[in-house]
Amino acid sequence: MCKNLAVTDPDPQQPSAPAEGLRARRRRQTRTELHAATVRLAREHGFAQVTVEMISKEVGVSPRTFFNYFPSKEAALFALPGAVPPALADRFAEGEGSGADAVLRDLGDILADHLQEAAPEPQELEDSLRIAEGVPSVLATFLAQCEAVERDLAGLIARRTGTSPEGEAAELLAGVAMSTVRSGIKRWSQSSDHEEGPAGRVRESFDALRALLGPAAVK
Repeated sequence: MCKNLAVTDPDPQQPSAPAEGLRARRRRQTRTELHAATVRLAREHGFAQVTVEMISKEVGVSPRTFFNYFPSKEAALFALPGAVPPALADRFAEGEGSGADAVLRDLGDILADHLQEAAPEPQELEDSLRIAEGVPSVLATFLAQCEAVERDLAGLIARRTGTSPEGEAAELLAGVAMSTVRSGIKRWSQSSDHEEGPAGRVRESFDALRALLGPAAVK
C-alpha cells in the first residue's frame, strides 16, 4: 500500500525521535511495504506463484523478518490496521455515555483516526479483494482477520459499557461497527478523491448509521 522502499536508518543529521515512536514508525513502514510487495507480486505473477522468499527479497528483509509481521503470505495480502492504539482505546473507554448512540459516535471517531494512520491504497485494496474472490485460502484469512478485529472491538465496547465482551450487546455493536467501517472504506475507494484518506468517509458512514437508528439508539 505504498512504494517499495527498504527500511533505512534515520538521517544522523536530523533530530532523533523518541525511541518507541521511531520503532513503531519503522515497524509500520516495514509492514506496509511487505503488504504492498505481496499485492504487487500477486498482480504480476499470480498469487499461487508468489512465495514468502520473493516478498522478503522485494522489500529487502529476511523471511524470518517477514514472519515477525505476518503468519503467511495470505495474511500479508490484507494489511488490516492492528489493534486500536492504547491512547485511542483509553479515549473511547473514558467517553461519556453507554447507550448505542454514544458508543457508536465515539467508536466511529477513534476508528476513523486509527484508519487515517494506516490508510490503504485504493488500487491495492481493490486488487486484494479481487484475489480473495478467487483464492479460498486468502478469503478465509481475510474473514479471520475481520473476526479478530471484531473481537477486539467487542472488548473495547465492553470496557466502555461495563458489560461482558462475550455479551450480545458488545458483539452486536462490534459487528455493526465493522460493517460500517467496511462501508466507509468501500465508498472512499470508489470515489475520485483519495487524497484525504478514508477517515472522512468512515465518519460519514457512522453518522448515517446513527441517523438511521434515531432516538431508539439513545438509551
